[in-house]
Amino acid sequence: MKVLLGMSGGVDSSVAAMLLKEQGYEVVGVTLRLWSETDGFTNTELPTYINEAKNLANALKIEHHVVDVRREFYDLVIDYFKTEYLAGKTPNPCAKCNVVLKWKELDDFAQKTECDFIATGHYVNKIEENDRFYISKGIDPDKEQSFFLWGLSQDIFKKAVFPLGNLTKQQVKEKAVSMGFLKLNNKKESTGVCFLKDKNYQAFLKREFVQTDVLPGKGYFIDQNGVSIGEHSGHPFYTVGQRRGLGLVPREPLYVTQILPESNKVVLGHRNDLYKESMLVKNYNIISKNDFNTEVITRVRYRKQSAVSKVEFIDNNILKVLFSEPEWSIAPGQTAAFYSGDKLLGGGFIIG
Repeated sequence: MKVLLGMSGGVDSSVAAMLLKEQGYEVVGVTLRLWSETDGFTNTELPTYINEAKNLANALKIEHHVVDVRREFYDLVIDYFKTEYLAGKTPNPCAKCNVVLKWKELDDFAQKTECDFIATGHYVNKIEENDRFYISKGIDPDKEQSFFLWGLSQDIFKKAVFPLGNLTKQQVKEKAVSMGFLKLNNKKESTGVCFLKDKNYQAFLKREFVQTDVLPGKGYFIDQNGVSIGEHSGHPFYTVGQRRGLGLVPREPLYVTQILPESNKVVLGHRNDLYKESMLVKNYNIISKNDFNTEVITRVRYRKQSAVSKVEFIDNNILKVLFSEPEWSIAPGQTAAFYSGDKLLGGGFIIG
């Protein structure tokens, strides 16, 4: 059996390669070259993570390829990232990337290389019920990554293999050490948004929109009654639920409760103003509406806020989530994922 493995050069995908070989697969490695501020479009030198993936593949004696998708990544993910902030939303680039780019590119390349399966180093599992495939949570609660995979199709699910789903991060590191790859055990993991060179999205937006009039300038903070209470530096630099970095010295803590892009105003209120009894989700992808006949668990943040909910389908594009108890700080633009126990039922993008 031939499997295509997405390789990032890190310990997770590297150990996934080792495990797949032990299980008897013929492994073909591929690394997607994604756009970043440090790589850009014209750089001819391979970034460090690609060289690390190539070296690891060579050490394991597996075939390795590099697919340059910098232009596709910029057009599909970076443009989305910028547009969402301009629209007063809080984007989730990882969820978007998985839905529209990474898995599509892996699937296309798997077909070109005649691979039967597609594997990644995600800490998730796959289960089959009633002739349908589902993602389920990995056993390591600190690394579990199902939240980002709700957009995958059944065609992808059928081919997907997740070697790390029943392992903890510590066990993965121990496996790397036992195989003689000591550097992988000590390698620092990347955090934050992968394409930002300084992890500062406000500075990134300014650099991306330099010499244009697209990025709005100063505007006003207003209270819940519409009364101005101070100046801000532009609505794209704030997100719902934010308290720090407002540049104000209020008598009591104030939070961003709403962003009004048309008027470049940011509404501030108190913590209690951020609780919502329901929310709308668009562009949802689910496996079966029958899974929603009873209450489900809705997660609106990675590893956080798991709320008992009922889901009402408004049409084929929008659904409504009714929380059993009010949920705090629902930011338009973020993603929601739905679960029954450990089983991922689907997800979508929050619109309010």
